[in-house]
Amino acid sequence: MSPLSRVIVMLLTLCALPAAGCARRDRVGDLPFFPGASYVGSTSTTGEQFGFPPASWQQVELRTQAAFEAVRDFYAKTAIGGQTATFESEQPKSTGRVYNRFMADQSRRRFYAVTIEERTGLGHVSVLLRYGVAQ
Repeated sequence: MSPLSRVIVMLLTLCALPAAGCARRDRVGDLPFFPGASYVGSTSTTGEQFGFPPASWQQVELRTQAAFEAVRDFYAKTAIGGQTATFESEQPKSTGRVYNRFMADQSRRRFYAVTIEERTGLGHVSVLLRYGVAQ
């Protein structure tokens, strides 16, 4: 196979990945990833979480070197279409600070939870984005 043929096959394979379920990872539901954050991993669960009714949940963990305040402000200003309920809290910890934001849409069928944790000893900020769809 010629080098040009290999490049063409590689490009076609990469173009086919989104159709195979490997779509670009830049958001969870309507929650965007923090710009420049590194993707750490994801998981899915089913059940009640954060006081919301039973739902199918997706969770993504991100990590960034950005300042805690910048990440917190980014997610504090993030608006969700049809959002009617929001609860926010910030608490100090021995290793930094933790910010939580919980949101629901007006039909109470979609739920969002954002947890931002400052890890001063490790020198980074951890972001957990969770998206639930009521069952």
